[in-house]
Amino acid sequence: MSLHQLMVDHSPYMVMLVDPADLRILVANRTVEQVLGYPAAQLSGMVITDIESSLQDVFYWEDVRGGQYLDVEAQEGEYLCADASLLTVMKSVRVIHDGERSLLLVRARDCRHERQVEALLEQTLAQLRTTLESTADGILVIDWHGKITSMNRLFSAMWDIPAALLQAGDDDGIIEFIAGQAEQGELIRSQLRQVADTTETQDLFRLKSGRFFECRSRPQFLGERVIGRVFGYTDVTERHRAEEALRESRDQLESKVRERTRDLQEANATLEKEQARQAELIKKLGEAQSQLLQSEKMASIGVLAAGVAHEINNPIGFVNSNLGSLQRYAHSMLRLLDSYEALEGSLSPDDRAAIARLKKEVDADYLREDLEPLLRESLDGIDRVRRIVQDMKDFSHVDGGDLQYADLEAGLNSTLNVVWNEIKYKAEVTKEYAQIPQIECYPSQLNQVFMNLLVNSAHAIEKHGRIILRTGHDDKQVWIEVEDTGTGIPKDKLGRIFEPFFTTKPVGKGTGLGLSLSYGIVQKHGGRIDVHSEVGKGTRFRVVLPRCRPAPGADVAI
Repeated sequence: MSLHQLMVDHSPYMVMLVDPADLRILVANRTVEQVLGYPAAQLSGMVITDIESSLQDVFYWEDVRGGQYLDVEAQEGEYLCADASLLTVMKSVRVIHDGERSLLLVRARDCRHERQVEALLEQTLAQLRTTLESTADGILVIDWHGKITSMNRLFSAMWDIPAALLQAGDDDGIIEFIAGQAEQGELIRSQLRQVADTTETQDLFRLKSGRFFECRSRPQFLGERVIGRVFGYTDVTERHRAEEALRESRDQLESKVRERTRDLQEANATLEKEQARQAELIKKLGEAQSQLLQSEKMASIGVLAAGVAHEINNPIGFVNSNLGSLQRYAHSMLRLLDSYEALEGSLSPDDRAAIARLKKEVDADYLREDLEPLLRESLDGIDRVRRIVQDMKDFSHVDGGDLQYADLEAGLNSTLNVVWNEIKYKAEVTKEYAQIPQIECYPSQLNQVFMNLLVNSAHAIEKHGRIILRTGHDDKQVWIEVEDTGTGIPKDKLGRIFEPFFTTKPVGKGTGLGLSLSYGIVQKHGGRIDVHSEVGKGTRFRVVLPRCRPAPGADVAI
């Protein structure tokens, strides 16, 4: 066995020594025999072009015959096996010198396993990308070098990261941009740079724009070693604002109730029962507010809103009546006290002194002065709640089987009040009503159309803009317009907006059913929906309805 044969047999690769003069294979190791299936005796009589037959290999070996010996590094090719199958390999060719002559050392490895691994890796990465884009959170992944390895579209949209910064791939610039938007910028900067920490964190960040983001982060392990960190951001602005408003309202009401109850108990023990009823009412209002906040997550607000309105209306009725009676009782008691005060001059000095001490102890002048405003404010508050409940009932009223005449402008106002929490932070609302006549319709169904259009307009406005509500009519029809100054709808998507499940909103923010349902409701009324939109300027939806119902089976264009 030659020295060359001993050397190449110890290589895990396919190794062959080729004579450049006639391209004969001088030496082939056992790996060539095992992988390609040629016996050693057959290999010794073959030329390299019997195995390497691709077009680029033919050109290369023709250059060798012409005396051009060139090294080849990591070139993909195909080898012909003994069973006539083709094997994809990664090969290299080097020129070596054996005494006075030159030889070509050909080394190759089987690429099939690598291709399988690459395909599996590509499939895994595709699944991971799909998962990241489907989640309702903004996801950011940073490796232990401090480099951003992954970011879904929702994350960049939440933080309004400029496209130029994303395209530049400036990781430090992106981190500084994110930290600069938050009031706790130093904490964000520290978390995004200290990715080797093994603990899990959960923080609430307030942005300078007024939004609130909740961040959960956890380490990313490879075995037992931390190789990076995954950050998940959730926009909890509406939830945080609702919780703050509810807490503040409850604290104020409970504080006022405790203070007034203490004073009234000292003044008149007979008011204890009424004060207990007021405290119970406040508790029920707090529970109703929590239910209304949760109802935003439900697919349909109508049934829940109607139920809440009905339940609140009963206690409002008897509390309003009781407060009116309480006001009359208080007036009568004050008149009685005035009569007693008129007789103080006929009392003995000791009795007058005792009465004076009692007046000072209970602060009688303050009670007399504050009692009337207190009762008046309570009645005003109950009246405000009653109006809100009435708007909810008007909006969520379940239509019967028959059509009825309705004021669409009143329905639009009621719907605006119901979705006001969705709009008030995003836009100013302008009303341009033309006092349109009542029409025969299903009012709650049209309120659902108005709600979808108003919420879509609010979502289309990125920071702050304007929503215009406009009505009009002629001899044959009435119309209601909802116009916004939002981002607009591209022309290539404008023709599909009424398709079920089609949405222009980011992943996780829309179902694509609102306009589809609105389309069906308006068509049921014999009307149509006109849309005009310009990207960057805004969108105008016009709902056109007939003043008189069309005959059954009449064709209506939408």
